[in-house]
Amino acid sequence: MEWKVQRRSSKVHQGDPGMKGVLATRVSGSADLYQVNQRKPHHGVNFIIAHDGFTLCDLVSYNLKHNDANGEGGRDGCNDNFSWNCGVEGETNDSNVLALRSRQMKNFHVALMISQGTPMMLMGDEYGHTRYGNNNSYGHDTCINNFQWGQVAERRYGHFRFFSEMIKFRQNHPILKRDRFLSKNDVTWHEDCWDNLESKFLAFTIHDHNSGGDIYLAFNAHDYSVDAVIPPAPQQKHWNRVVDTNLESPNDIAPEGVPLTGSGYRIAPFSSILLKASP
Repeated sequence: MEWKVQRRSSKVHQGDPGMKGVLATRVSGSADLYQVNQRKPHHGVNFIIAHDGFTLCDLVSYNLKHNDANGEGGRDGCNDNFSWNCGVEGETNDSNVLALRSRQMKNFHVALMISQGTPMMLMGDEYGHTRYGNNNSYGHDTCINNFQWGQVAERRYGHFRFFSEMIKFRQNHPILKRDRFLSKNDVTWHEDCWDNLESKFLAFTIHDHNSGGDIYLAFNAHDYSVDAVIPPAPQQKHWNRVVDTNLESPNDIAPEGVPLTGSGYRIAPFSSILLKASP
């Protein structure tokens, strides 16, 4: 039986201080933990959400568990949810909060799909399933746990499309699922402030040594925009924007790529981008 290890990015998503290096290590496949006994990146399982705890939607919608429906006076379930409600606890009609939550869910999915290792998703996260803050819902045979097919249809061309296209992107790019841990020749980190605990911006290029189809990624967990300097594309290639989680659907992900002009890109607060080098 193949041995697999679950690993979680902890409080990276909140933009907590000192988490940038942790994120860099985890998206690289966590060689610090698993490069032993001839194991490979796929022996580790990457996940943001598991069957216990919050759904992905609730992770960005609730700071606290809301388990009263379980009949145990709210005493059950984990108290350490590593979550951030984006400014409002639970359900809201605030368009700014909803937009931020949408970006955060997309940011998580990008990070999961570009990480070396085996990705694991929770059923329902692909359409934004909520349990209304219940993080211990195993006893409910209701909409809290039941798959909501109607919501899939409603979000087919928005949230669902983004998640689907990111999965396809990973499947179509072998450099995101290598059979060995990354070496210094496989990735370039565009960083000069690793020791700055307040730095919440991470940018790097994953190199494709076979065809030059490099992939550039940047994650901005600051509450302000960052003007990133984009490195030159490989010889006879140019950069195409595939993902900008700050853009509204369908522009948030363009599988065919949108040609990038200039050598810089303004990355919005709490957002991420993905560029691909193409002929």
